[in-house]
Amino acid sequence: MKQKKRWILYSLNFFVFAAISMVNTQIIPYLGKVGYDVVERGYILAGSAIIAIIGQFLFGYLCDRFKRLKPFFLLAYGFMIAGSIMMFIIHKQLFYYHLFAVSLSGGMVKVIMGLNETWMLEVDEENYGRLRAAGALGLTIGSPIAGSVIHAFGYDFLLFMLIGVSICLLFFFWKSVDAQKKKSEHVRLESLKELLTNRLYLLLVLIYLMIYMIGTADQYVVIDKMLAIGADTSAVGIKWAVQSFMEVPLFLFASAILKRVKPGMLLLFGTVMYGLKFFLYGVFSVAWAIIAAASLQLVTLPIIMLSSKILIKEITPRKLFSSAQMFAMAIFVGVSGLLTPIITSYLCKRIGYDMTLYMIAAFTLLPVVLILWYLHLRKQVIAKQS
Repeated sequence: MKQKKRWILYSLNFFVFAAISMVNTQIIPYLGKVGYDVVERGYILAGSAIIAIIGQFLFGYLCDRFKRLKPFFLLAYGFMIAGSIMMFIIHKQLFYYHLFAVSLSGGMVKVIMGLNETWMLEVDEENYGRLRAAGALGLTIGSPIAGSVIHAFGYDFLLFMLIGVSICLLFFFWKSVDAQKKKSEHVRLESLKELLTNRLYLLLVLIYLMIYMIGTADQYVVIDKMLAIGADTSAVGIKWAVQSFMEVPLFLFASAILKRVKPGMLLLFGTVMYGLKFFLYGVFSVAWAIIAAASLQLVTLPIIMLSSKILIKEITPRKLFSSAQMFAMAIFVGVSGLLTPIITSYLCKRIGYDMTLYMIAAFTLLPVVLILWYLHLRKQVIAKQS
């Protein structure tokens, strides 16, 4: 790929994730400010997960079916903007209204992230890490700006910023290249049975589902704890910025890391570090310390995301590449988004934030065991093929 086209993709990723950060990082603080309690927020956020699940399945299939990705990306982005406007313009409790608006906005955020990652991986796999690093920079800059703007001017002004970022995004969107898909490859619903009968694929999806349930709690339980101990929207924005910035180094050196360390071992290491991260979240009781613990993002989410793309690609047919990635994300991103807020909101109300965080840390032992089992099965399959 020519350098000019690559810089267009870098810029596109930056603005995509900057826009996402302005929405995704402020949903929970906004719902809290409007007056919803932790259980009500859990149900509203579960609604966004349902839309994410449906959207990931639908958009993944459509991309493979029609051999294009850009039109469906634009459609999902339009839905996200519409939902975000609906969410932030109403400043009083209207449960079913906010359930619909947050579901549309938050659900499309997950769909957009899945489409974007699949798009970048197909267009320029060699530089996927650097492209994703550009997105992490967008999150790093967008998150604290969103928190500061809301703190100073309110949520209405945030919408003007979101529209401005979207205009920049659309400029680079039109100049970017679409994913290259072979016209001879036909994908129908029957073809998806190949995924559902792939034992390694299903086990991998289960493993990532459990890991993403842990990671999703970072977006919900940890933010709720910060708000409970007196943190404002600016502190929440800084936490997101720190986490996003810590993703940049790993994504920049992704290719070099993968040459030295197998993706399976990266997945195992990242999962263990998630356990440590949540243990520290439970220990600390001041906002700055929680933000410091969030810096362990360096060795958690980016490692797990990177390994998921490689491991899924290794065990699925080329013609189902988008479907395999998007369907997997529908499960481990969508279902985790559905289950985590409901389960953790109940636990937080019953046993408190700290004990809930300790339980999440202990839960990491289960995916660790399954990862070891997966690596054993994968070794057996390779041995039979050779």
